[in-house]
Amino acid sequence: MKRLLTPILYLGALTLNAPLLSQEAALKRPPAPVLKKGEKQLFVDSVMIRSKQGVTRVIHPAKKLEHPVLTADMPWEVRTVGGIIDKRVNIYGTVLRDEKTGTFRMWYADAGSVLYANSSDGIHWERPVLKVKGATNETDLRLHSPSIIEDKFETDPAKRYKAVGNASTGVDDAKLQRLKDKFEMVDWYRDKTQRLYYAAHSADGLRWKVDPEPILLGCDTITLSQDPVTGEYLAFHKRQGDPRVIGIRHVFLSVSKDMKHWSEPHPVVVADEVDNKATRKLKGGTYSEYYNLSAFPYAGQWLGFVTHFRRVEPPSALFGNDEVNGRKRSATGIIDVQLVTSRDGRHWHRCSDRSPVIPLGPHAYDAGSIFGLCNAPVIVGDEMWMYYTASTTPHGGLAPEKEQSIACAAWRIDGLASLKAKDKPGSIETHEFVPEGSKLTVNADVKSGSLAVEVLDADGQVISGYEKETSMIEKRDSVKLAIRWKDAEALPAGKPIRLRFHLLNGDLYSYVID
Repeated sequence: MKRLLTPILYLGALTLNAPLLSQEAALKRPPAPVLKKGEKQLFVDSVMIRSKQGVTRVIHPAKKLEHPVLTADMPWEVRTVGGIIDKRVNIYGTVLRDEKTGTFRMWYADAGSVLYANSSDGIHWERPVLKVKGATNETDLRLHSPSIIEDKFETDPAKRYKAVGNASTGVDDAKLQRLKDKFEMVDWYRDKTQRLYYAAHSADGLRWKVDPEPILLGCDTITLSQDPVTGEYLAFHKRQGDPRVIGIRHVFLSVSKDMKHWSEPHPVVVADEVDNKATRKLKGGTYSEYYNLSAFPYAGQWLGFVTHFRRVEPPSALFGNDEVNGRKRSATGIIDVQLVTSRDGRHWHRCSDRSPVIPLGPHAYDAGSIFGLCNAPVIVGDEMWMYYTASTTPHGGLAPEKEQSIACAAWRIDGLASLKAKDKPGSIETHEFVPEGSKLTVNADVKSGSLAVEVLDADGQVISGYEKETSMIEKRDSVKLAIRWKDAEALPAGKPIRLRFHLLNGDLYSYVID
């Protein structure tokens, strides 16, 4: 996967109507980038958009099943303390799908261990007896928030799978000091339980070797991803108390080439006043935090699911009481999931529509909060599936009222966000590019409207034979709509072009040139 362009190339002209260039200015114009054959262009951001009128970017909430796909059913997944039954499993973890067989593999967790399940359809899951920890499906990985990748760059079979996670077993002062000496911003760290992040590797994903030295100063949640171009590892982790940001929980990024030496962490998703205002609309709402970020490369760029934690004080504002049977509630609030975007995986931006991409409810199993997600989705046919931790109560809930399970959210392919036009015509014009392919296909829902595309030259003039009137599509809804003109099926070859989409009563999700 190669990046199409660097975002700064068109900075300052993302959504403006640019005038035609003079001949002298045209000669000074930088060469148009090449759009790789088969490389999708999404409408989650405006990097490739020269101008747009009469359209709005909107988030499309996930479709959900009536029931979770996995609940705490096994004896080793259920805890009983003081006669209170605690049923919790979570997916601060990973689901991978075998490219050849289509089999799904899940790494999830209960209160004390990393467990493994598999499935043929991604909905019905089995817990194989691994004989690693008795007659159970427990692996020997003992890390909280276990985030796993299958490393396609790795040449050593023993290190085919990589993982990061958190452990709070404590370390000696010398080991902690060695870790602090690697970084500049360390004085904020005063965690009495010495929660630290560790790396691990495995040949099969079931039997693991955890590196003895911690990699990052810790909190609890962390997700791992890998750059598909450079092979670098990206660890998105929570920090509490870092002086560079206001508030408590926020997401930081550290990068490594070898899983041992990591860059100085820097904040990538931080709550702002727009978030805080939304939180203050809740009864008892105070401020916003970000719990974790699941970031993954997709269609030549990066997408991310970030968990927005809207803090509420006191707990009684949400629960009607501050403690239950002598047990005090922890930090209380509501957590749902928003979409963020990036062109390089390092610098992240909020989607202009901040509505939840995975909202709470309508089912009871996730009506309270969404605590965490897989580090990446899986593609199933023409859909994207994302597994997440569903809770029956907000953050601060206590067993037995709180139960956590693993659920599945689904969207049409490329369907997280779209540019929408209502009953007045809208248009989207791209920056110029040189197409490597020739056949244009769009992902669009115009079952109640229409879509047409005209092709422009680099100066913004319609190319003869590519007028919008000859490409009209009406009353259609498909992830693969072929765009053809009356006298042309292929796009002009070997020269810069722009595309101008005309949309009425519909949604445009993406396009691709094959």
